[in-house]
Amino acid sequence: MTTTTKETDSTTSNKNGYKKTKLGWIPKEWEVVSLGEYFDFKNGLNKEKEFFGFGTPIINYMDVNKNSSLTKNKILGKVSLTKGEIKRFNIKKGDVFFTRTSETIEEIAFSSVLLEDVENGVFSGFVLRARPKSGNTLDINYLKYCFSTYLARKEIMSKSSLTTRALTNGTLLSEVNLLLPPLPEQEKIAQILSTWDDAIAKQTDLIAQKEALKKGLMQELLTGKKRLKGFTDKWKEVKLGEVLTFGSGKDYKHLNSGNIPVFGTGGFMTSVDDYLYDGDSVGIGRKGTINKPIFLSGKFWTVDTLFYTHSFKNILPFYVYLKFQTINWKFYNEASGVPSLSKSTIEKIKILLPALPEQQKIATILSAADTEIEKLKAQKSAIETQKKGLMQILLTGKVRVKH
Repeated sequence: MTTTTKETDSTTSNKNGYKKTKLGWIPKEWEVVSLGEYFDFKNGLNKEKEFFGFGTPIINYMDVNKNSSLTKNKILGKVSLTKGEIKRFNIKKGDVFFTRTSETIEEIAFSSVLLEDVENGVFSGFVLRARPKSGNTLDINYLKYCFSTYLARKEIMSKSSLTTRALTNGTLLSEVNLLLPPLPEQEKIAQILSTWDDAIAKQTDLIAQKEALKKGLMQELLTGKKRLKGFTDKWKEVKLGEVLTFGSGKDYKHLNSGNIPVFGTGGFMTSVDDYLYDGDSVGIGRKGTINKPIFLSGKFWTVDTLFYTHSFKNILPFYVYLKFQTINWKFYNEASGVPSLSKSTIEKIKILLPALPEQQKIATILSAADTEIEKLKAQKSAIETQKKGLMQILLTGKVRVKH
């Protein structure tokens, strides 16, 4: 992923080729424009819930929140509408959609551009449609990136309101100022950033493949369907309560700050100066999230909603962690509201257990698979960081591209 750029430092006293604007120093060929000059805004469709689930495609809040661009395959929502409603809330290639509300100001007005026409498609009332005005010099792929820079986000947040929730509308977004390079430079910037997107997509696919491979391997190795070379002993059926003990978490608020991690069902919470257990263990949710086992090691504290395991008998802690990932914990849920597990119930869960040497071999193989996946995720994170850095310098004109 190499690019050809010509760097010009716009932060130094040498401003040759740059001009001063209300958004700072920018290349002299660039413009500061308001979104209202380039887009017409429209509120989306509101409809009762019984009309959803079938009918015409609809762009929903999460479609925009999670994607910088949209294609047909990413629009999964359906809604039943009249022809008049379809016409009023139509969508077309090049439209940009903004989320209209959020819990925090930092997450307001995330954007997504529609890259292809969607027959009879419409958009939800939880998003705003920004339709480019005719004659505008906007590159559709550039629109995937230009609203995500620090400067653009700062402008968007400054033009939003915050009461109990963050809100925006077409009038406020029309006042947002944006840096706009000439069309050829827009196209080149988008081409460069798309290269990083392609690399991220390939890495994401590779991670998914490795995770699927690991999942299949777990199903074979942890059930005895596939035996490793050199192991022939019959596996024993045991109850969890026969091979380990479930400990209960406790409140930590009486403790002082320290370096002992506190865990809940969602993972790490804070650090304190005391511990409940010291050693390898596996946490499993007592209440709330009950199907996400956590491998714990060293000194730790768990809160009331998280069981931890100890006093292992003929079973390795890491093997317990692997086995817990294959158990359908929701099947043992004992509550109609917030999911809950009880010790008395999960202690009776039966598993097939190999001897310790075979457990160790299985654990080693699956641990290696985990390590490979984590390495791939770290590589993906590095590419994403590179892309973010490129966006900040290319989309502000600090680094110019040859076009």
